[in-house]
Amino acid sequence: MPLHACRISQALATAICNLVVDAVDAGTPPGAIILYKGTMPATCNTALGTAVEVATCVLNTTAYGAATFGTTSANAELTQTPVVGAKCVSATGNAAAVTFFRLCNAAGTAILQGTCSATAGDDLVLNAAIIAPDSEVNITSLVVSVPVNQA
Repeated sequence: MPLHACRISQALATAICNLVVDAVDAGTPPGAIILYKGTMPATCNTALGTAVEVATCVLNTTAYGAATFGTTSANAELTQTPVVGAKCVSATGNAAAVTFFRLCNAAGTAILQGTCSATAGDDLVLNAAIIAPDSEVNITSLVVSVPVNQA
């Protein structure tokens, strides 16, 4: 018998995906997407190390709708773009190419992190790879995905 052959149901994957983004939506003020340059930490619980914050995008009170199940990907996914304010704020004045992001709740606790650039295929895709100080940042997409067939 193969090791690690446990699989979760479609309904549970969808519920987990909703739980992730509901954790971001809970609380006041709203959660945020924080963009960084540098090396992405191993986990959300790992300190940032030498990574530098480039910009913060404050989310609207309800940033995501309900997850749907992608029959072709076998993932529960939130594929819509999160709703952010009109302009993300340059946090440090660092004009830099961002390399990763953290999706945080109202208290600033990281809920999720992933890769980030202006290239399709990264977890979070921006309209521009380099963010200049006080420039508008447009998030093209951020897909939150929970796989059903993950061992």
